[in-house]
Amino acid sequence: MFTWNFQYISKARLTEAFQQLLLDPYKGDILIRIHTAIHGEEEAVDLARFIKSIVPGAHIFGTSTSAVIVGGKLIQNQCVISVTQMSHGYVRTAMLPTFDENNKPIPPITLTQNIRSAIIDNDTKLMLTFLTGKYLDVYTFVEKCNDVLPNIQMIGGIANTSEISLRKFVDTGFIFDENTSTTKGVILAAIGGTEVESYSSYATGVKAIGSEMEITDTFGTCILAIDGKDASEGFRQSVGDEIKLMPERANLFPYVYSETSNIPIFVRYSDGESISEVFDEDAPMNKSKYEKHPYLDKDQKREMINANHNVRIGKRLRRAFIYDKKIISDNLALFDHIKSFEKAETIFAYSCIARSMMYSNCVKWELSAYENSNMCGCITEGEIANVNGRNTFANCSFVLTAIGEEPCVQPFNPFAYSYTDALSADNKDLIEYICSVESKIADNKDDNITDDLKDFMYSCEQNLLFAEKVNIPNQAAMDIDIKLKGYDRICMINVFEISSMETVFPKELIEQTFKHYVSHCLSFSAGKGYTVYLINGWNLAVGTSSELTPLDIFVSDMKELQKQLFDVNEEYISIVPMFCVIDNCNSDNLLSTYYSARVEMTQKNIQFYVRNTNSGQLDAESIRERYQMVNVINYAIAHDKVIPYFQGIYDNKQKKIHHYESLMRLEDENGKIYNPGSFLEVARSYGLFYDSISKMMVTKVFEKFRNIPDKSVSINLSIRDIKNRDILDYIYEFLSTAKHPENFVFEILENEDINDYDELITFVDKIHDLGSKISIDDFGSGFSNLQHIASIHSDFLKIDGSIIRRCCEDEQSANLVALVAGWKKISARKMDIVAEFVENEAIQELLLKYDIDFSQGYLFSKPSPVIQGL
Repeated sequence: MFTWNFQYISKARLTEAFQQLLLDPYKGDILIRIHTAIHGEEEAVDLARFIKSIVPGAHIFGTSTSAVIVGGKLIQNQCVISVTQMSHGYVRTAMLPTFDENNKPIPPITLTQNIRSAIIDNDTKLMLTFLTGKYLDVYTFVEKCNDVLPNIQMIGGIANTSEISLRKFVDTGFIFDENTSTTKGVILAAIGGTEVESYSSYATGVKAIGSEMEITDTFGTCILAIDGKDASEGFRQSVGDEIKLMPERANLFPYVYSETSNIPIFVRYSDGESISEVFDEDAPMNKSKYEKHPYLDKDQKREMINANHNVRIGKRLRRAFIYDKKIISDNLALFDHIKSFEKAETIFAYSCIARSMMYSNCVKWELSAYENSNMCGCITEGEIANVNGRNTFANCSFVLTAIGEEPCVQPFNPFAYSYTDALSADNKDLIEYICSVESKIADNKDDNITDDLKDFMYSCEQNLLFAEKVNIPNQAAMDIDIKLKGYDRICMINVFEISSMETVFPKELIEQTFKHYVSHCLSFSAGKGYTVYLINGWNLAVGTSSELTPLDIFVSDMKELQKQLFDVNEEYISIVPMFCVIDNCNSDNLLSTYYSARVEMTQKNIQFYVRNTNSGQLDAESIRERYQMVNVINYAIAHDKVIPYFQGIYDNKQKKIHHYESLMRLEDENGKIYNPGSFLEVARSYGLFYDSISKMMVTKVFEKFRNIPDKSVSINLSIRDIKNRDILDYIYEFLSTAKHPENFVFEILENEDINDYDELITFVDKIHDLGSKISIDDFGSGFSNLQHIASIHSDFLKIDGSIIRRCCEDEQSANLVALVAGWKKISARKMDIVAEFVENEAIQELLLKYDIDFSQGYLFSKPSPVIQGL
């Protein structure tokens, strides 16, 4: 089995692609999946027909979608074509109606039997299944498949289009093949054979809470009663009256069926609609519903909760919610299963539209580990998942199937799962909703506040607002306390150099030290009436209100806590925590103020700092200067005025320029050139500005040196760049096709806060695998140490310019140069030393004395946009 995926561009390109594949139906069945977010029904059928004309023996399987999944990426407004050629097994496809000639839905048992007759054989292993949203018996249909088609895994879902909503379920999706399309059907692909094996699983992030309830009355998709009581009223009372003002937030609180308590079932809440407005009385499919409810006031305006499938009386439910930590744990378990599956020749992937809208960061994150694989799929309106060997219909899920005939290992990227910082942002809506409800509970002014609501909110908070493993409040809890309790005085505490600890001390001792560190902060703060929060890693926060604690007392207490943590205890590792008190803060300015203060602390080498958020405000002139620089950056991005300058690096042995360092400059509309010192800090503070100019800089340097065989260039990269998946993908793609990858050196800024050396080492290893080189820049500043340099495997080590400038006058600076030179001599590593800011002969003579390999500075070369001879 072989699978190729490509995005549709044009029929001409499509023809070229298929000609290159050299597909042969006589060598094995061919399945061609088309998931399109850009074609209407007629256009989609035309495309399928065109593909069929190129590959006459292929089985075409087409669905509409709102976005496609290709190689671990979610892409809007595209059409993806996935081609799978079997080696030994078979593919059988069919498109069957889900409504009869009277426009009534075909009973699920009949539909399942029709499918068995059409495509199922004794050794069918997987059934790819897509329905349209108009068939509301989808849940029962999938259940019947378990009975009629035992031991056959299913994956797929409900086709959708770009018409999407969180307030109502839409049914605009269609399915198609080379013959026709329909909005009232099911398209299937059965894959089987003696050699075929498949593994299917899922990730949701849902947490079931509370006791079981039973559905006691329904009207199609509408749940009328639970435990004999009005279901919509009970839903509202359990999540708060705020749901009336924000009905789309009902998605934050799905139900789960008791037999599949980790699969969410969404309901849509509405108020002011009648049954007759939602369910057309004249539609044949609704006739029996009205007959079963003769006494129901069909025209009464009422509250309602509706699912996207017909709901059965007697089903048992539990309340639930979805949050980031559960999404992480679910995906790690899913990935472990998929990567260990032996025959992973092809990966099918489907994810819910609600998931991509509500948890966008999580969706990008969970896909990223598969970025180098042949994963292909699309976004759906609902998914079919395989749960513990049994197929079920689901909402807001990420479902995967690995399938193959021969052993195969996909090029997964497990390191992508290390980057979870952005995922907590997906909890924002949930936290804001809980804050709104909690404020009413605290005021105790609302007579509609029930014990059920209090219990449900408490259960949500216990899972959402406490750190894993250590049962203390997390950052989300701190944000709520800032808003609800007025905590405007926060001390941020952090311990750096954790990676250094890990190279020296055993894991057990590090864990004991961490527990002691946390417990000491907890016990000290409890005695003072403060609250401790675990932000991430070793980063703690201590909070209080200015109304409760004067600033001088809070500062004094934090200094005492820091002193106690400094005290050496032979049972634990000695740590040096940095304390930063942020006063007059709120949830919007706390972290930005802290990060700004931390830079100052690093530059000044201080471990305790007090910063008032107001004192960090810029004066009018500074604000004008800052906005002027924002305009310069904007202009440079819009008008392609990011200008690479180049400075030669002198080889002290060959006595000539060896390679060049690329240096970023910006040009404004008047032709004025700006150095990084004037714009880089502003760009970084805006984030996306920095990402844009950095990508432009890398692109221009690559293009300038792309085809030059005899000149090398170094490019500066920050840790933000290395964490930027877009820039990394571009770098890796360029180097994989470059004629001379050995001519590119990547300078990593070592004076930045590098808190994850595993991530950095992964990048370095990848660059070396692609044939390029690594340089560590600004060695001797920040938190640098030789242990880190030894673990990074760099090709060049650049001594910070502040040290080189002082090396002739300052004995310590000269000693550091000697230390680096001596370390190189005794090290088994092959690494060249570069000294920057070499501005006069005296400095150069000292460098030659210590056998420094390269010198960079005005003595040899000034930065210029032009390289002589290039």
